[in-house]
Amino acid sequence: MKIIKKLKLGKFVYNYFYAPSLNFRYHITHFGVVGWYKYKIGEKEMKTKAKSLKINIKHNHKESITINFLTGKNYWHQTIFGIYSFIKSHNNNVKVNIFSDGTIDEETKGIFLNFCAEIEILDEKEVVRRLNVILPKERFPTLNYLRNWHPFFRRLIDIHILAEGWAVHLDSDMLFFNYPTEFLSKANKKESFYMFEKLEESFFVDTPKNLLEIHKIGVKEKVNGGVIAYNSSLVDYQDLEQKASLLLNEYKDTVPAKVEQTLMSYILYQQNAIPLNSEEYHIFYDKEISQKSKPSLCHYIFKAKAPYFTSEWKKIIN
Repeated sequence: MKIIKKLKLGKFVYNYFYAPSLNFRYHITHFGVVGWYKYKIGEKEMKTKAKSLKINIKHNHKESITINFLTGKNYWHQTIFGIYSFIKSHNNNVKVNIFSDGTIDEETKGIFLNFCAEIEILDEKEVVRRLNVILPKERFPTLNYLRNWHPFFRRLIDIHILAEGWAVHLDSDMLFFNYPTEFLSKANKKESFYMFEKLEESFFVDTPKNLLEIHKIGVKEKVNGGVIAYNSSLVDYQDLEQKASLLLNEYKDTVPAKVEQTLMSYILYQQNAIPLNSEEYHIFYDKEISQKSKPSLCHYIFKAKAPYFTSEWKKIIN
């Protein structure tokens, strides 16, 4: 009885004290008090500016490409700047699909449509209806479980499975600065490609060696999920269901992001995907943005979120 009470107390402390302060403690650790304050002020300014931006898209079905974003009420401003920078960087012959991470409400829809009336915001009920046909729970219980486990998996499931063919998704925390020649070339040819991760280890449930030797899961190493493109019609989803079930059973303590990254990289491995040039499609990890000339695309993660919110987005509108 004492053990049960201790467990209940521990759960109470975690749910009401530890978990609610996790986001605050993360930012203080990474940016310091002053840095975090500047971060929040910069993000507030970004939201204000994002609401004032407007753009029109001229979509030529024969020549345009479609870009997809998974976003929500906490990231709409980043998505708007990602779309705005993409269109400014080359031309406006593009189709933009917005998929909800489960949080897009009417207010958020209104903000997107005020920014660009031609954006298509996928109705969540329609997405679920189509998934029930393509990915029925009776045949794909694990993939359906993953979708409900964490929004991460909606990139893999909502965007790519519903495409029933080639599709590319982009993360919201990225900015285009120059004409994305390689990206557009690969997209127009409907090739499989991804953003190259510069960190030493990929974010998988296990090492690539163990995944291949123990589980027969080959993966593309150094994959960053900022940009992912592949042909979903070439994916054996029954096989992916089995691999997903295996990962959950063998790595019970893993986190959603590692499972998603492993499955995405498995698909890219099967389709012989090629990484984008890492100098032109660059990931920033630290507070210092050292490039004298901007790459075509910049992805800001970890400590690089500080300059992203305080100064980088402003360069798009100047």
